[in-house]
Amino acid sequence: MRPNNPGYRAVTGKPHPARPRAPTPPDASPDGVAPELLDYLFDAPEEPHPTPARALGAVLAQSRLSGWGDEAVRAALARQLCRLLPDLPPDGHDAVTTVALRALEQLTRDHVTFVRAALATAIKDIACAPPPVVQRLARDVERSVAEPILHCCATLTDTDLLAVIASQPTTWALSAIARRRTVSAPVSSAIVEAGDAEATGVLLDNTGAIIPEPALERAVDDSARHRALQAKLAQRPALPPRLALRLAEFVDRSVVAVLRSRPDFDDGTIAEIAATVRRRVEWIERRASDETPERRAVRLHRIGALDETAIGDALSWNEVAFVRAALALRAGAPGPATDLILRSGNPRAVTALVWRAGFSMRCAMQVQARAAGIPPHAMLNARQGMDFPLPPAEMARQLELYGV
Repeated sequence: MRPNNPGYRAVTGKPHPARPRAPTPPDASPDGVAPELLDYLFDAPEEPHPTPARALGAVLAQSRLSGWGDEAVRAALARQLCRLLPDLPPDGHDAVTTVALRALEQLTRDHVTFVRAALATAIKDIACAPPPVVQRLARDVERSVAEPILHCCATLTDTDLLAVIASQPTTWALSAIARRRTVSAPVSSAIVEAGDAEATGVLLDNTGAIIPEPALERAVDDSARHRALQAKLAQRPALPPRLALRLAEFVDRSVVAVLRSRPDFDDGTIAEIAATVRRRVEWIERRASDETPERRAVRLHRIGALDETAIGDALSWNEVAFVRAALALRAGAPGPATDLILRSGNPRAVTALVWRAGFSMRCAMQVQARAAGIPPHAMLNARQGMDFPLPPAEMARQLELYGV
């Protein structure tokens, strides 16, 4: 290799500094490739129309001449290697491809985030990006490195994405996957099951995401405590009518108005949504001005109307006092003990109280969020979307702790 090779200017755009080049150890190269293999490329003469081998050799030689310890040089090397990828032999078994892949893999382990981010930005849109390289970048702990790959890289398979989701990543990583141009049904289901409301909201906004009905059902249940999901669900294309009806049971009037205005629902579904709205309005209108919440609960209990629908209507109007009285009556629990459970912040005890009252786990989730004020991250979720997650013996034990 000629000493006057203008490599530094080619890689960094700056004149080469007047300093001696640091020697490379004879038993290893900075990119993890055998020295004799690099020498084969470095010694290649310049050509007006270089082959991939010559072009790769020039890039590596220029980077070595410029100084491997310079992070700007390594970042520039990453970008140039990515530009060469589409021109490399497709079989991947030749010496040239081996050198390029090993250099890229070494760059994915660079200790400087800037270098890894440069590589991720350059390789995210390349269809022939090497799977081992993008898989490692996708699992990087730095957002500037992993996010472009998770969002854009087509080389990542569903298996790769599911593995990332299973590793319990941060919200930004889940959201990056949820924003992909297309999201398959298995990946969408995994995002919803992860229970991250922000990522689920991003997924619901993505018209390129295929969201199976069970995942939408889970999202509807989650929206009882994550209200930001409610409007997104109401606007989601192809929302099943039965889920729209369930949503209408607890959302506010503005969301109900969105559901009623959807052109894809038939007249029967629109009528049922309207009936839900009328029932909730009648819940307020039929309340006597001098009737306390506790007396109303007793009256409805006597006529057999103190059911889950009444609990839902009361919660939609934030009538917590009525809900407390209703749960005490249905569960056969003392009023002070019921108050203590609802104010405890204990999701297990609250769920057990709703179970004792004979209501569903879906009702328990609404009671946790609206009557007990338990934050979303602390709530006890349904098992398989609708079942109580605790065995009866454990729920009985929880109630005994409060004297029930």
